[in-house]
Amino acid sequence: MSQEERIQMLGKDIIEALSPLVKWKYDDFHKVMLAEFSVDKEEQVQFVLQQVLPNSWDAKSIKKAPGQVKHYAGSFSKLIRQQKLFSADLESHPQVMVAWWPWGHGATVSVRVFLTNTAPYVEKRGFFQKLTRLFA
Repeated sequence: MSQEERIQMLGKDIIEALSPLVKWKYDDFHKVMLAEFSVDKEEQVQFVLQQVLPNSWDAKSIKKAPGQVKHYAGSFSKLIRQQKLFSADLESHPQVMVAWWPWGHGATVSVRVFLTNTAPYVEKRGFFQKLTRLFA
């Protein structure tokens, strides 16, 4: 099964929910399903996304997000101003997530449905945690 077919299968609920509002195409460069739309649809698209994927982060909140978010999202977790990341429940290890990318000129927004990192999440242990485990 190709990457495009996997995204279409695993992201079916997202793609179908947004299809009345946007047109989808496969972006081979980023390996995502991509929809671009004008900002006049921004509120509607965001409302639908929040119904399907209730967890979201922006450039500020991603810094304090659980480690799994950054792990699953990979390079898409590096958010800048006005970008967002949408996800289903993290406990179930979401297989797809959505990146929200407003364009610099302010007239267009794109959403990208992408496959998440499939490697198991391993919590990083800092120096302090390692030290306290020695004396536990």
